[in-house]
Amino acid sequence: MARSRQRLSILVALEDDYERERLVEMLGRAVSSVAAAADAATALERFRAESPDVTLVDMNLSDSHGNDPVTLIRREREDAPVIVVYDSYNPRRLLEVVERNVDAFIRSPVDQDRLLTALRRCARNVFLRRRLRQADRDLHRLLDAFPAMALLEKDGRVIYANRPLANYCGYEDHEAMNADGAGPGEYMERLDGTVYEGGDERWIAAVTDDRLDVDHVAHLVNPANPDGLPGVFSVNHSSLPGSGIRLISFHDVSALEDKRRHLADEASTDPLTRALNRRSFLRILEECAVRDRTLSLIMFDIDHFKSINDTYGHDVGDSVLREISALVRSDIRRSDFFARWGGEEFMVLLPASDMDRAVEAAERLREAVEASDFTGVPRQITSSFGVAMRRPAESSDEFVKRVDQALYDAKEAGRNQVVVG
Repeated sequence: MARSRQRLSILVALEDDYERERLVEMLGRAVSSVAAAADAATALERFRAESPDVTLVDMNLSDSHGNDPVTLIRREREDAPVIVVYDSYNPRRLLEVVERNVDAFIRSPVDQDRLLTALRRCARNVFLRRRLRQADRDLHRLLDAFPAMALLEKDGRVIYANRPLANYCGYEDHEAMNADGAGPGEYMERLDGTVYEGGDERWIAAVTDDRLDVDHVAHLVNPANPDGLPGVFSVNHSSLPGSGIRLISFHDVSALEDKRRHLADEASTDPLTRALNRRSFLRILEECAVRDRTLSLIMFDIDHFKSINDTYGHDVGDSVLREISALVRSDIRRSDFFARWGGEEFMVLLPASDMDRAVEAAERLREAVEASDFTGVPRQITSSFGVAMRRPAESSDEFVKRVDQALYDAKEAGRNQVVVG
């Protein structure tokens, strides 16, 4: 180190003027930058301003509150290399300084060879940290250039989010996102089809601890378009060997999800009325029967529908089915389910609804049909309704049979009315 100046900066914080100046002159021939301080306050000020690679500090320095520079420096930067100079043997004081995890002790007056040996040891760690920081910067630049959203994770914590991911979450870069304490977990609406609530640690564990190592699917809300559909992403991960760091990437599969949703909709809906088909409705009924304690069902059909087909033609009949379906969809709640049961028969499933609520909804639909004009039919059209609320432990088949009987009773009683089963 004495033969060539190393790219190393050192702060010399010694109270003794002669020793401080001697060391500054000696170190100035060995390293690229040397700063000096004669007291604890100045030492801390220069440490903050210049962030030296190594600090050489007098064990006996202290500020007005009795804090020694080692303590103050450790508060600023926990891993800062520190060499302590002492001029007398004080076991208690030395023990206090040892507990600060300093890198070396040298007795004053400082021996040049001992000092340079200690500096070489510190320099190796400094240069290693520089290489690691440079490697981190290179990796971050590489990730920022990666077209897909990605992040680096360690121990369940996001340590770097690349620019595409930060931009998607509404931030310029990782630094801005990190300063705001934000992470992808805040924007995750669903993970693998389940509603997600929580920060980053839980979804990271779900993805990285999966023994089957399958791709996971996350729905992320886009802050730039909060009212739009969430983006859908395939999430997978890989480990960076020897580091404990994992790379998690998000690949946009929204277009594939739209296609899948479209195909699922086509498979689950009646092509004429766009209402749910019978098979899909029965599946939803089973799911709701498990989840909802209060569950009601409306079944209705169009009165004398055969005469409409016979008199005005099947095209007009189809138009009536479509228009009644649109009328029902506009009247029921978003949480209700509407299905074509078959022919001119329809079902409305009302989760979290008692009998009074269901009867009220059925009566409102009956009045809406009665008051509507339908394309191609110059006369009034009416409908008959059966209503039932699910009983405890009642099977779906029994529930459906009961509402079907109520509808039959409504038709037998003269049609265009609501009957409770």
